[in-house]
Amino acid sequence: MTRNRIIVLTFVLVGGFAFISLGKWEPRKLDVLVGYWQDGRLQEAPDFTLPALRGDSLTLSDYRGKIVVLNIWATWCAPCREEMPAFVSMQEQFRSQGVQFIGVSIDTGGFEVVGPFGAEFNVNYPLVIDDGTVDNSYEGNTGVPTTYLINRKGQIWMYMPGALSRAALIPALRQMLAAEPA
Repeated sequence: MTRNRIIVLTFVLVGGFAFISLGKWEPRKLDVLVGYWQDGRLQEAPDFTLPALRGDSLTLSDYRGKIVVLNIWATWCAPCREEMPAFVSMQEQFRSQGVQFIGVSIDTGGFEVVGPFGAEFNVNYPLVIDDGTVDNSYEGNTGVPTTYLINRKGQIWMYMPGALSRAALIPALRQMLAAEPA
């Protein structure tokens, strides 16, 4: 090696070491509060009307007054399949307290693939097919599954990217219910 290459390599190694050692490396939390403006107000959840599996259409704003668990998912997504039984169970558990789960499928196959999936998992909450509206208008949506918790006023209270378990979602729901009882 020439002297210049050794000097450049030394600077690269020292700079890389300094970058790594001076940076803060913290694990990323799954639950993230979103939608807050600088004055502390919550951001409205973008409204949508989409075709529903069990009816004509579903409009999000029709669920004002309920706590909405909005789950963006797909039939081909393995983590989505894993979390679905817990969502069915939690819908039953929390329905009487004013909690409504809504599944937003991004499947391009439409109800031909979503219908059998819903039947396989005995889904007890509305399933809709996204036309790009939800996928494009919800901040933080980087893939499936992604779940948004929407308060009774229609504001995004929290979003939780990735697959969720009962252990992850139930404390958040209980916190929302304590803050906003039915």
